[in-house]
Formats: sequence, structure tokens, C-alpha cells
Amino acid sequence: MKLILSILSILSLSLAFAYAGTITPVQNFGSNPGRIKMYKYVPDNVPANAPLVVSLHSCLQSAETYSNVGWKKLADKWKFYIIFPEQNTGNNPYKCWNWFQSDDTQRGRGEIKSIIEMIDKMKADYSIDDSRIYIEGLSAGGWMVTVILASYPDVFAGGATNAGGPAFCASTEKYFWDFWGWWELYTGSLRSKRCIHGTDRSPDEWGDLVRSKGYNGYSGSWPTISIWQGSADKTVNKINQQELVEQWTNVHGIDLIPDREEKIGPNSRVIHKEYHAKEGKILVETYLISGMKHGTPIAIDSEYSCGEESEYILNESICAVRQIGLFWGLDK
Repeated sequence: MKLILSILSILSLSLAFAYAGTITPVQNFGSNPGRIKMYKYVPDNVPANAPLVVSLHSCLQSAETYSNVGWKKLADKWKFYIIFPEQNTGNNPYKCWNWFQSDDTQRGRGEIKSIIEMIDKMKADYSIDDSRIYIEGLSAGGWMVTVILASYPDVFAGGATNAGGPAFCASTEKYFWDFWGWWELYTGSLRSKRCIHGTDRSPDEWGDLVRSKGYNGYSGSWPTISIWQGSADKTVNKINQQELVEQWTNVHGIDLIPDREEKIGPNSRVIHKEYHAKEGKILVETYLISGMKHGTPIAIDSEYSCGEESEYILNESICAVRQIGLFWGLDK
């Protein structure tokens, strides 16, 4: 009897641990041309027509690592689904998303097509609101976010970047003789480095890249975007935040003058700006965090605590995913 009770106790603890933020793998979600992995997070008692968030890790991270950024706690509270795609070293030795390779960034191809197939799988398995699908990412994940928003604006209502940059800043094609893709990866790496160090183009040039290389001929509404950056980031130059603003205000057809600007957070370290449509809707917003290095900001031991601190997940006393979730209206 004691043995049975002990086993039941262990099973109970295991179930409790699984409930407390475990992501689960999903197999056979589609043709998977990008050869990536899918993980999901499904809270209890999610109502019908719930939102869906896709969360992309950075280089050198896994889906499990980046899942600790804070989305799971919010999903439990606000009731929405999450997909955590995961890159593999066969595609990129550093597990970076290949946001600089044409094979992985064009509509209907590669890694971004695999992510769309993950969304389709979730829509087939759960009741998800088509009009409330969102995507965010850190670093290479953030650069991939802008590419997928450009290529699939008909799928996403909004996106968010942490230390990301403009869509199609770098783009490489694979030559027929490059059997293993090494030359493509090498040239793409060189071009991507120029981008992360900062590439200055006009708003029209950035916007034209979205319109020509993304969903060419698209005439619908474009996703909103929240753009986060640390002022002390030595991996992704902070000027990429301004280039992103120029790109996405141009795509939305609005000017570069903020409609609202404020300093928030402890010691007013965070500069928040909003760029509105004529009717007042926020289409683009930015957060610049003074002194923050490369990573996604979280808050520990505060009223709105979130996430678990680790490399590239930084305690800056502001919870990025919460602010992004509020921007998208996930609390409603």
C-alpha cells in the first residue's frame, strides 16, 4: 500500500510539473520544407476562438530555453495558445533562423513555410481566431519575424521584435553548384553581419523591399509591430530600431513623427513611442531600454513579474512579453 501511495505521489508531482509550463513536441504538422521542429503550449480551459502566438528563439537557444521568457504564464492567465518553433544545427550551425536566405524567407518556401504549417496544424486541432494570430522573436528570431510579416501579412495581425531588424535587409540565393549550401550560408553570413551592424536606407527603399520581396501584390491591411531594443546592445546595433520604424511606417503609409512619446519604468529608463493611424490605432510602437545589452527584457520581483533570467533573457524590470501582449489585446 505504501508503495502504491509513493507511486501515486510521484505521478502527481510529475503532472504538476508538466502543468507548470511544459512545452510539448508536435510531430507530422505538414511537409516541413524548412526541416525544423514544432513545440506547443496549451493552457487549461482555453475558450473557443482564442488567439495564437508564435515565439521564435535567438541563435544558440532552443525552444525550451526561450519558452521561459514569460509567454506561458500569460497564456495561463489570458488563455491563448503558443507555438515555439525550433531551429536545428543542420540548417544553421548556430541554430540561427536563416532570415538572410531566399530559400527560407520567400512565401511558400523553407523555414517560414514550415512555421505557417505549424499554424495550420494548431488551427486544425484547436479553435483559433484567424484574426488574432501573432508572432514575436529575439535577435535572429526578430529578424525572421519581419520577414514572415512581409511574406504572410494575410496570416498575422501583429508582430514584435527584440533586437531585430528590417525585412529583407540581406537576401541570398542558392547556386545550382552549391550542393551542400555552404556558399549560400557563407555569403549570407557576410551580408547579415552588415545588416546587424546597421544599414541605412530610406523609408521608401525599406518599404519597397517588403512590397516586392514579401507578398507581392498584397492589398490588404498590414500587421502592427512592436519594436524593442537595448541601447547597449553590441550584437545588433540600435540603429536597426530606427530602420525598422522607417520600414514599417512606410508600409503602413504613416509619417515618422511619433504621436505619443513617454519615459516609463524604474528611473524612466525606457523610452516608449507610438505611431498612429489617422483614426488613432497604434500601428507601430518602439521601446528603447537604456543600458540594456542583447536580449529580451523580463521583470523579476515586481508587480508584473515574468520569465526566468538566463543568457539573452535579461532582468530589466520591464516585462516585454506583457507589454507586447497588451499591445495585441491578448488580455481581452
